[in-house]
Amino acid sequence: MDEQGHIEARELAADGALPLPEAVKFTGCSRSVLYEQMQQGELRFVTVGRRRLIPKRALVEFLAKRMQGGLQVGA
Repeated sequence: MDEQGHIEARELAADGALPLPEAVKFTGCSRSVLYEQMQQGELRFVTVGRRRLIPKRALVEFLAKRMQGGLQVGA
């Protein structure tokens, strides 16, 4: 990863990360939708041990992208 990648990663993690149950509450999306979006590379996450944590900023960007484009997730 280059310097720009490190800066982007730090900025993404700056607001903290949520475990999946909290990400579900935060977004209103189901677990399966969030897992699907992570698998497709549409939602960034970090694995710590066996847990997946989703940066709060990544969730905000994920939702904003769908709101602006009128895209439907998991349809």
